[in-house]
Amino acid sequence: MRATLLTMLILPGLYFAATPAATEESEAAAKDGEFTAPPGFRSKKRGKHILYCRREDVIGTRFQAEKCYDEAGVREMLRAQRDDQQKVDQMRRICGSLEACGGG
Repeated sequence: MRATLLTMLILPGLYFAATPAATEESEAAAKDGEFTAPPGFRSKKRGKHILYCRREDVIGTRFQAEKCYDEAGVREMLRAQRDDQQKVDQMRRICGSLEACGGG
């Protein structure tokens, strides 16, 4: 059960992980008002909107799907990724070994 929970929390964090420098750059750009797409995203213009797209693996198939997000969606995804990473880090600090969490 614990392994499944940790896997569910860690895998998205690893999949969407950005380098700390890239995160700092994106936060600095957010303060300046200019948005730059994180690594792995390509910007596409659809009508008057700019979308940021990337190819993602779909569970249960070998095909990839292209998912596109607007600027707010990318920012929200990055924020959720940071929150998930902080939760995993907190669990890792508290449950550093099986004995600390009541296992074994």
